[in-house]
Amino acid sequence: MTVLGKVRLGAFTLALWVALSAVPRAVRAQETPPPTGNDAPSVAPAPAPGTNAPPAPPTAQPSSPPPGQPGSPPPGQPGYPPSGQEGYAPPGQGYPPGYAPPGYAPGYGPPGYPPGYAPPGYPPGYAPPRYAPSEPTHSGLYLHLHLGGGFTSVTGSGGYAGTVKYSGGGPSFAVAVGGAVAPNLALFGNLFFTGSSDLKVSSGGYTTDSSGDTLLVGIGGGIVYYFMPVNIFISAAVVSVQFEADDANGKTIHESDFGVGFQGMIGKEFWVSEHWGLGAALEFVGAGSMKDKDDPNMSWSGGAFNVLFSATCF
Repeated sequence: MTVLGKVRLGAFTLALWVALSAVPRAVRAQETPPPTGNDAPSVAPAPAPGTNAPPAPPTAQPSSPPPGQPGSPPPGQPGYPPSGQEGYAPPGQGYPPGYAPPGYAPGYGPPGYPPGYAPPGYPPGYAPPRYAPSEPTHSGLYLHLHLGGGFTSVTGSGGYAGTVKYSGGGPSFAVAVGGAVAPNLALFGNLFFTGSSDLKVSSGGYTTDSSGDTLLVGIGGGIVYYFMPVNIFISAAVVSVQFEADDANGKTIHESDFGVGFQGMIGKEFWVSEHWGLGAALEFVGAGSMKDKDDPNMSWSGGAFNVLFSATCF
């Protein structure tokens, strides 16, 4: 081989070796991560059109010059950080967007509702009103029942038999129905019975025991008022009253026409439902000018005092 041919063969061999040695380095360059340190960071490719760009990083807040340096605000003015509190944000400025207080993940704030935030279901800045509990009030239908007992005494005078008095203990019952005309105030009509048994009969200066009975019956109308919230009531009724006395065999001894009477009560009740109250009461009944049916010269008068159990729907 000539010298020129040897030179050409050597140059071709050197070029082939350089080309083959460059291929592994290119492969390793693609597999090796970018260098760290002072090397220039790799630039991320721009997002494709139509996609959402990532949020911009928070902008660094300029710090105020140290106290005493030119451009530093005087103490007490916004932008002046307290001593030893670098990074202090003046009141009202808050944290920049996307920045959370120390100890919280980005985007997560302290517990509780921020100022101006209303509970779910209400518009911002609106708080549900607070209502004070209403005081119970009586209204509508008035229905009153009572049952009890006490002492009844009736005296007749002016007749051919002289003065006769019947007295003794016995039951009392009443029913009243009406309606409210104002809060806690009602008008009603009523019917009541009060009487005595195991009588003591006084006549001509003598007093004897009798197994007969007496009865006062009244019908009329009245008014009742409840004092709230203690639920104490007082009522008064003008009634027409009749008297009757029977012997042990149920035979009528004396009977009167209707006369003028009065019934009054005072009591205290306790709520057992939205409309019903149960309690106790005192009753007073007064009657007078009841003419005897058999002896027109005899007139009867009397009264009763009873302790009652009451039930009212009002």
